[in-house]
Amino acid sequence: MDVDVDVNVDEAAGPAGTALLRVAGMPLEAWTAAGNPELFAQFADHARRDERRAEQARELAAQLGVVVVPHPALTPADRRAVLALRRRLHSGAAPDPADRALLERLPAARGLVTDAARLSAEAESVSAALRRLEDAVANERERVGALGWSLVCASPVMRAFLDETDPVAAADVHGRLAAGESWGGKRLRKRAAYVWRALGRAAAKTTPRGWVGQVAVVPVAPAGEDGGGADGALLRLLPAGALLGELAAEVVENVHGVRARLGGLDLRTADPATVLALAPLHFLQPRGGAPGTGVLRCWVIDARERSRMRQVVLRRTLPLDGVLAHLGGGPRTLRDLEAALLGTAATGMALRGPEVLRGFLAHLLGLGVLQTCQAPRRRATGWFSAEDVRERGTLPRPVPVPGAGCVISAPALAHGTNGSALLPAESGPFPADTGTFPTGTSSAEASPPWFTDSYRTTTSAVSGAAVRRVERGLGTAARVAWLREADRLAGPDPYRLPAELAELTEQPCPLGDILARCLPDGDSPPPQPLRRYTGWHPAETSGSGYAALLAHLSARADTGTVDLDDDLLDALGAPPATTVLPPWPLDCMLRPLPGPGPAAVLETASPAGVLDARFADALHTLHGGYDNLRSYRTFLTSVERLSGARFVELLVPPLAERAANAVRRPVTTGWWTGDPDPLPYQGPDGLTARYLPLDRITLRRAGPRIIAEADGYRLLPVHHATRTPLPPYDVLLRLLLAAGHPAGAHLIRLDGLAQALPGMSRLPRVTVGGGALVISPAVWRVPAALPWRPGDGDLAKARALADLERRAGLPRFAFVRAVPQPKPVPVDFAALTAIPLLERISARHPDADLLVEEMLPAPGELPLRDPLHAGAAVAAQLLLRLPFDRGAEDLAEPAAAALRGEPDVPGAPAPRGRATGAVHTHHRS
Repeated sequence: MDVDVDVNVDEAAGPAGTALLRVAGMPLEAWTAAGNPELFAQFADHARRDERRAEQARELAAQLGVVVVPHPALTPADRRAVLALRRRLHSGAAPDPADRALLERLPAARGLVTDAARLSAEAESVSAALRRLEDAVANERERVGALGWSLVCASPVMRAFLDETDPVAAADVHGRLAAGESWGGKRLRKRAAYVWRALGRAAAKTTPRGWVGQVAVVPVAPAGEDGGGADGALLRLLPAGALLGELAAEVVENVHGVRARLGGLDLRTADPATVLALAPLHFLQPRGGAPGTGVLRCWVIDARERSRMRQVVLRRTLPLDGVLAHLGGGPRTLRDLEAALLGTAATGMALRGPEVLRGFLAHLLGLGVLQTCQAPRRRATGWFSAEDVRERGTLPRPVPVPGAGCVISAPALAHGTNGSALLPAESGPFPADTGTFPTGTSSAEASPPWFTDSYRTTTSAVSGAAVRRVERGLGTAARVAWLREADRLAGPDPYRLPAELAELTEQPCPLGDILARCLPDGDSPPPQPLRRYTGWHPAETSGSGYAALLAHLSARADTGTVDLDDDLLDALGAPPATTVLPPWPLDCMLRPLPGPGPAAVLETASPAGVLDARFADALHTLHGGYDNLRSYRTFLTSVERLSGARFVELLVPPLAERAANAVRRPVTTGWWTGDPDPLPYQGPDGLTARYLPLDRITLRRAGPRIIAEADGYRLLPVHHATRTPLPPYDVLLRLLLAAGHPAGAHLIRLDGLAQALPGMSRLPRVTVGGGALVISPAVWRVPAALPWRPGDGDLAKARALADLERRAGLPRFAFVRAVPQPKPVPVDFAALTAIPLLERISARHPDADLLVEEMLPAPGELPLRDPLHAGAAVAAQLLLRLPFDRGAEDLAEPAAAALRGEPDVPGAPAPRGRATGAVHTHHRS
């Protein structure tokens, strides 16, 4: 088999000196502007006064019971009246004028008249304050609603986001305001709640999406060049006040829209240059040795309901076998198919003519057995200054690049080349008032026909000294994760191989046969439960190092912060960091913190090349290259050279239209499998790799490991996408990734401590490595039932919210979720906007306690500032490739050594040739 691969690998690539910033599209102060801590302080003060008045009422009731009720001169009627007053006082009510008159005429109660009068006056004062608070809450409701809408109208980022998520919202709000409706009304109140949820998403979360989550490349300075960390400021990942710079964007056509359009193509009249491929998931099932006795089984997207799959089974005939033979090696043009199938009598098509062949191919296309291949169109902008965008109030618009077709040339859009205007005269379909690509629908649930990714520049660099500190902290975090995983594997229900692999033996079994056993004959199978991250778990084994670790954390819950250092982990039996860290580059997702404390919050450390895959091509277009991609390619090819195994990229089509943006990735491996059409994933560059049909792959057991092979080569499947595919591709993914490199699936994530300590209402912040990294922010557990009723008014709910924050000691700014799995929601506990957010979370999970996690970094501690928002601070995540100072070749040696100890690595190569394995497909000219 020819294994030379052209993937533009830079063999001299050194260690990755580049990180990615994921930046919020709105400043956090825009979201925090909804808060009114002074008003909520008044709620708390009013609650304290009310509690104090109620306590005084109970004290007066007690005195009545001791002094007045047993007095012998008291008549039965007066005693009944006093007892009734005492009951009201015990309930917290204040005496009214009739009660005071009663006490004044009773000789035994005259010493309590002054107390009763004082209590009545206090009650009247509290009641007057309550009426003022009612007016204040109504005014606050109007202020917050108007403020949120003004922020949306003033920000092109928010206008673009709202046009995407709810295209009819703007017209609806404008119409209602023009009709004189107030923000306290039912309809506008709902709109305001939605607007503030959107503002929270745009300001507190940095996951890239359109313009509300942007990506910037930032260099990593070697530690020796930034002073080595002697200055405390150098221990921060980003310098305080670091500035973002220019803006650019790329839009890519939705894969589902492309394939839906191409699915209606009439092959009878199609251009001979039309490219065809087989369905992404197909396999052959022979039923005997004679021709025409087998079947072709395909899983195809239902043309009427594109989120659903259906099964197509065709009896294998000579014409069908001819098509399968010529498309089995990957995409081919219609011209090539006609030449091959009409040029031989073996398929029976030579005598029938081109019209019959075209009709047959059109029938297969209609069934979904064939697909038409075309790369999604791409559009891009040049770079524009943030100040210019801010002054104009419109975002850059991607436009076609003249003469480039669907492929954008890097020189035309190189960094620093601005277009002549933000709003070019030929702006295509982009409307002038939003600067966004139109959705073409009035439904907020419809998928966008184009996806936007936005990019920034920055002149700052990541401190190498801080990166070294993070790297040491990551080693300690990996030791903590090892203790947790060791305890889980020692428990009664450790993770086992998927059921699809349970019957594998040492004999190779074709992947198609395994799929045939696993997939039902009817409609699309139901999805299997996902193995979601659920946080820490209670100790499975008493006396284990993990059980001792939980006891250590539980005993120090009231200290605020608990640091786990290497000395403690040595005592608990954790192996050294050099042993537990995988021989694989890791992408660490961090939230940078200000000094002099921890450098960052560690969110995840996951295998390289997944989280940044979607942006790699655009970064190459906009910056002329991307160091992390070059280094990662070098690493993979070095592992192949040293081990003899071959990495193969699994391409799985997106079955959810709104998730189609996540499938994009660069060419990192020499082979690909799965979908024969690489264009939606990798563009025309994907055709420089080689297609390996799924039918060529076999799986077998070798001890505890699953081995994938093709033509004598050990395969290491990889999947550089962030989405878990829907059935039946989830089965295919589990089968192939079970045979991947054992270090290529390593994940470190250590938040979610609340699951391991269910009885605790307050969990500490947990750091590692002498406070280098926060691995689990502080968490408060709040009972499931909210402290107000759904029918309560705004004032009652706001008072209850303020009382909840005060009694539980909650931080003002937090991320809230009901259970560990759902995405956390940013909540300001000093804002009316918190009420609908908490109600929404509680309604979705009515029986689950609320977990309130401190927001780190808190507003006011953000290091990054954005001139697009007049220099306001914006939230940021840093995607840091570790280890950052080791070359790809150096890291590849232990990764290859991890394979050389396994059986049959490498396998004996099969004879070269197209029929025996991966083959070249057509190349872009």
